[in-house]
Amino acid sequence: MRRFTPLSAALAAVLGGVVSGEAVSQTQTTAPSDEPIATIVVTGSNIKRSGSDAPNPVQILSREELETSAKVTVADVLRSVSANTGNATNETTNNGWASGAAGIGLRGLSQKNTLVLLNGRRLANYGFPANGLSDTFVNLNALPMVAVERIDVLKDGASAVYGSDAVAGVVNIITRENYQGFEAGGSFSSTDEGGLDTQRARFLGGIGDKDSDGYNVLFSFEAYDRDRLDQDQRDLTRSGIYTDSPGGRWNGWTAKGARFLVNGASVPLLDAQGNCPDGMELTASAPIDGLPGNTCAINLAPYTTLIPSTERYQGYINGTLRINDNIDAFGEVIYSHIRGASIFGSSPYFTLEGGRFALNADSGLAEPVPAVLPAGNPYNPYGVNTQIEYTFFDLGQSVKTNRSDAYRVVAGVRGRGERWDWEASAFSARSKEEETVSGGFANRWGLFAALANGSYNLHDPSSTPLSVIDSIRLSTVRPADSRLHGADFKITGNLFDVPAGSVGFAAGVEWREEEVVSRNPWQIDAGLQIRPAIAEVDGKRNVTAAYAELNVPVLATLELQLAGRGDHYSDFGSAFSPKASLRWQPLDVLAVRGAASRGFRAPSLSENSASTNISYGSVVDPYDPDVPGSRQNPTFFTVGNSNLDPERTHSYNFGVVLTPWQGSSLSVDWYRIELDNLIGTDNTSTIVQNNRPGDVVRDARGKLVAVYNRYQNLSELTTSGIDVELRRRWQTQNIGEFGVTAVYTHVLDYRRPQTTGGPLVDYAGSNLGASFSLPQDKATTTVEWNIASVRTALTWYHTGGYDQKASAAASAAQTRVDAYEQFDLYTGWSSGSDNLTVYAKVENLFDEQPPYDASFPGIRAPYDFTQYDLRGRAFLIGLDYRL
Repeated sequence: MRRFTPLSAALAAVLGGVVSGEAVSQTQTTAPSDEPIATIVVTGSNIKRSGSDAPNPVQILSREELETSAKVTVADVLRSVSANTGNATNETTNNGWASGAAGIGLRGLSQKNTLVLLNGRRLANYGFPANGLSDTFVNLNALPMVAVERIDVLKDGASAVYGSDAVAGVVNIITRENYQGFEAGGSFSSTDEGGLDTQRARFLGGIGDKDSDGYNVLFSFEAYDRDRLDQDQRDLTRSGIYTDSPGGRWNGWTAKGARFLVNGASVPLLDAQGNCPDGMELTASAPIDGLPGNTCAINLAPYTTLIPSTERYQGYINGTLRINDNIDAFGEVIYSHIRGASIFGSSPYFTLEGGRFALNADSGLAEPVPAVLPAGNPYNPYGVNTQIEYTFFDLGQSVKTNRSDAYRVVAGVRGRGERWDWEASAFSARSKEEETVSGGFANRWGLFAALANGSYNLHDPSSTPLSVIDSIRLSTVRPADSRLHGADFKITGNLFDVPAGSVGFAAGVEWREEEVVSRNPWQIDAGLQIRPAIAEVDGKRNVTAAYAELNVPVLATLELQLAGRGDHYSDFGSAFSPKASLRWQPLDVLAVRGAASRGFRAPSLSENSASTNISYGSVVDPYDPDVPGSRQNPTFFTVGNSNLDPERTHSYNFGVVLTPWQGSSLSVDWYRIELDNLIGTDNTSTIVQNNRPGDVVRDARGKLVAVYNRYQNLSELTTSGIDVELRRRWQTQNIGEFGVTAVYTHVLDYRRPQTTGGPLVDYAGSNLGASFSLPQDKATTTVEWNIASVRTALTWYHTGGYDQKASAAASAAQTRVDAYEQFDLYTGWSSGSDNLTVYAKVENLFDEQPPYDASFPGIRAPYDFTQYDLRGRAFLIGLDYRL
């Protein structure tokens, strides 16, 4: 039976009709007027047009909608977009190099296939790629909310206009223009269960009127501070024990606190009184990892971060100076400083165990580090070298602090003519990162010496001499630098007139230089650090492009738009991207639109350069000698490939837009994306399943130690779905104004191979993906009520459930993961002059928890971190003051 979705609820509530986000001016339809219709540039084209008749499906998030949502970051806003179905980085993903950063991945194609722009121009990518080294992306957390006028989400391929990365769509963040006045505000929020206290302060000012004064300057500043949330601050994850749930064990614990492994059994490392070292608990090993015997175990909940703490300071300036009646000079500067901290997700303390590696300083290759206690160690009761697993609390927590400084500077001139407008600019952007880990790493030579001579007290680590601790303990600093420089020139206007109207034209040229450099901490290259996490990238290239667009009114009711773009990359060659769009309006209340395009995504600098990635995570191992089908934590090796071809895409869209009444409309759009030469790596689960010796390394007992992979062009990926967007606003005489908005996405299919050359497998509506789930349904529905000086909004976020396909063991315990429903309530009051606004918001009104996932895709937590978080019910209060 079909679920009752937010879309069907909104349709039932509206009955009479609703509105589309086809273009920016559609939120409110006005009565006919003799005044000329203003023209704007709608995301997806460089040709100016009236905002109500764009041929491409564009969802517009207006400033009023952003205010009513009371979301305080760009990342939080875009996470709720229905087309953002999954496979993107967010702040709850804190076990990789992009910890604390956030991106957006439309259509489930990951964030490397979604282009993020600020006022139509590119920004520098975040210095640390996500998802291994594959996903380069713009950090949404580096973009301020305070100066945003609207956010355009183009849900169609746009390589013909913008070039690479626009395969799945484009997010264009547009700031206010010609603003005069001053605004100041702030907010505070906290959660029902505690933690995540958040403070925000903002200031916005604008002086000068471009028309009367000949200039305008807008400036803003924003400060944001949020506390960290750890697993022991939430009831769901505090104990780390999930035996009352299907497939659950002591998933939040580690059995590797202090023990010997003898003949396949676990033997706890105890002192003469039979006690474990401090901070560990003597318990059976089987509920944790399936081994017979007891162990000194650790509950890792107090040492696992759910959401990092963060401090952000962001400034923005935008200025325009009128040189004469036809020429303006303009400039723009954005700067962001971010500092976030979390306990490194997969390894809060250093553990000596099997499968550890270190680099050989001479060869640069990884070599195994033995996890044995020497026969002569006084804490070894066996008299022979014995396999050991031991967690060293005294080396400190792996507290990771990520510091990011990002900026972009734009300067240019634009001119207006009788028939042609033109614009020229140059820009420079940079995102510089520094990751500091204050502890939790071990110097292998210092550790080997301490274990050989017994100077480290395994029974009572606190009695170990500080000089010994200092000889073992390591802290590291990892730098990264992403740079982007470029220049562009474009013209737009009307070529000539035809019987049905004017033929619009736009053309331009662009040049840019991209560079990404990510270095290892020196301790890794020197061969000191055990279990080195390596994300080394050194890539640089130039890109030159030329494009043209043509808008032809074939009939009074039929419009044809053609676009083409050629790009030349210094590292792989050239690509040409054409696009054709049609818009037919047979009736005043009905418009039909369609598009077909060919696009491409250039291999990222981390995919096709001299890059090396060594990471750690979990994978289901059907051949585990202890618990077949359980999750294991090997070392993952992935390397770049300089012979990659670009991904090639074909995109198709077809939709209808109904506008039966003033202030209402409904749009329904079908999309399909076909992607060839898919760049990726083999599915790690499949590699382990195939168990080929060259790809899978096991120890003498058959325990999984390492998995080897490399970037390559796989066969293909296809995905299709349906977007529905509706809005309605109506005014009453006595009880105020009402509005309903609903945006819904249904993924029909998402097919890709699991192995190179393998058959296409449908991922839609499942968690078959190695690192993400892909629900088929996602929707956001908002009901507004404005009366007198009070504005109220109730928003319903719906995320559909998905089939449990992560592993055979998880499928045996659970067939389907439940859907998720969240309600947010906003209320704001404005003074009679609108100078003062006081507002409050309850987020997650009914304190809904993320749905249980028996595959435990979170870090020791039973829910998908890419879809949900565990902040729970939260309360926000704030005020804004305007002059």
